[in-house]
Amino acid sequence: MNNKITMSLITCALLSTQLAAEQVLGNVEVISNPIITTELEATYATEVYTKEDILKSKSKTIYDFLSTQTSVNISTYFGNKFTQLIDLGGYGIGNGHQNVVITVDGKRLNNIDSAPQLLTSISISSIEKIEIIKGSGSVAYGDGATAGVINIITNGKNSNYIKTSYGSNGSKSGTLSLGYNTEDFIINGFIENTSSNGTRVDSSGDKDKNYSKNKGISLVYFPSDFLELRIGRTFLNTYVVYGGKLSEDVYENNINTASALNKNTIDAYSTNVGITYDINKDYSFDMNYFRDKKMSEFDSSFGVNVYNYKSNEINSKFNISKDNYNLVLGINSFNGERLVPKDITRKKNESVFVDFNYKISSNLSASLGGRKERVTYTYLPYSGENLESKESLNGFDLGLNYKINKNSSIFVNYNKSYVSPDLDAFFKTNYTTKVRTFNGFIEPSKVKTLTLGYSNIQKKNKLKVSVYRSELTNEIYLYPTTYSNTNIDKSYKYGINIFDKYIISKNLYSSINYSYIIAKIDEEKDENGAYNGKYLPGVSKHNVTINLGYDYDAFSAVLSHTYRSSAFASNDFENNFSQKQDPYTLTDLSLTYAYKQVEFFIKVDNIFDQKNGLWTKDDSIYPTNFERLYSAGLTYNF
Repeated sequence: MNNKITMSLITCALLSTQLAAEQVLGNVEVISNPIITTELEATYATEVYTKEDILKSKSKTIYDFLSTQTSVNISTYFGNKFTQLIDLGGYGIGNGHQNVVITVDGKRLNNIDSAPQLLTSISISSIEKIEIIKGSGSVAYGDGATAGVINIITNGKNSNYIKTSYGSNGSKSGTLSLGYNTEDFIINGFIENTSSNGTRVDSSGDKDKNYSKNKGISLVYFPSDFLELRIGRTFLNTYVVYGGKLSEDVYENNINTASALNKNTIDAYSTNVGITYDINKDYSFDMNYFRDKKMSEFDSSFGVNVYNYKSNEINSKFNISKDNYNLVLGINSFNGERLVPKDITRKKNESVFVDFNYKISSNLSASLGGRKERVTYTYLPYSGENLESKESLNGFDLGLNYKINKNSSIFVNYNKSYVSPDLDAFFKTNYTTKVRTFNGFIEPSKVKTLTLGYSNIQKKNKLKVSVYRSELTNEIYLYPTTYSNTNIDKSYKYGINIFDKYIISKNLYSSINYSYIIAKIDEEKDENGAYNGKYLPGVSKHNVTINLGYDYDAFSAVLSHTYRSSAFASNDFENNFSQKQDPYTLTDLSLTYAYKQVEFFIKVDNIFDQKNGLWTKDDSIYPTNFERLYSAGLTYNF
């Protein structure tokens, strides 16, 4: 086992050096799914980004990278930059994050309530690879993998460096990254602090501001060639004061004001323990245990709410790998609890799955998998009767890949997936009386997705095209009038995804990621047909990210542009509001110069000073990425 890891690290280093010198693209492995494959042989749609891609982007955070480099739609959580909204495949910027599973080294980041996944806890410098699986993943990842899966992999040796930066609005950051390895172990540690004084001011003269303190340590130990042991611990503390919504007039003429300032504090601890045992060359066993504790406090005009969470997750897999087939048997369990402030609500997931990949011939391969999952909800109110609900859910995936030649392939994938309601879906809040009441259990959402794709990977060009259609039953959404969750009876989505990376010359390269998405409501009986045939709000038809990079000796420059077309405001299910979501436009530029062990960098975000915001309804706009920002810093490698 240790020889494999050591050789893998050496190979990655050599490939990175070769790419930097020769600018050659390759057929990258997809390793986060239970059955390892390559981009060219995958039976599902993929986007894969290596450490080299992440470093070249000069992104400051994982949110920056996903927003400017991938097909993932990112927006601040109604002004909160530390917990941002995520949408993949047209599920809407409001509820999209509930329809994509996000993992870090196998650990799910999806929450048991409606809060988005907390990606702030991930140091971008520790990431080895990001793998995005679109329209598939329900067999291996289960609940929530309706749009797909974003897998973040950090299981390499950290680089040794100190990084610091300063910028607009008093922003500053500092990172210390440490990594050490021998034939017997890898040990990593990091400390990362960021803060900003903000720019929006309320009527009292108070400004928005934020800070984040993130640290972690991990150890991978190889007692023998066949055994790998893992243990890690991370801690995150964030505090953010962020501005509330604005009317359209104030947004256009005085965007730096804030009608109100909201506050959010998060303290989160995470512990992981894992083992991988290679029984022989064909059989292996893998098990991981994760334990999380989190406290979140919200202070807004609606009052102060304190939430305490704890969860336990166990993932285990038995792998059989032969020359012409791979088989994985898995058992997963998750148990989460939320205390608000005396009422206890629990969600428990228990599942088994089997995933099978068979190489029919040298050019044709097939994948087949199924998952059975039971979800149990328990509501224990401080006063009143205890309530319980159980759901039995099934996932299914069938795929075929035909390799046309050594550079190109086509695939077809059919996936059946589901997402169970989060805990907030069972409650509604009266924002006049500030009373929170139980709303009743609602139905899980079920999705059937068909995807067709083509891949062509050359030394100088990588092209991927996929088209998909998803049929949904009981799509979950927040009813905008009563602020309670319910189901859309029938809806559908379809679209096309195009990715192309082209090495123009020895020093110049480009990439484009384009998505065309249509998301519509077929039928919603509770609204007497008012929503039938309407577009799902918060979904842009056209989404594009474009990057142009230039490298010359020690100097590099990256220009990135993100565009999302206009959409209906996120609460406009009847498509009749007088105000729509404006198009989103953002252009960033980064410049880097390396001298010996020191790298100097300058970054300009939103160089054209474009206003951007999130519309929920008429005169309810949350500004995001609305001003030009500068930052500069250096990295010292040792």
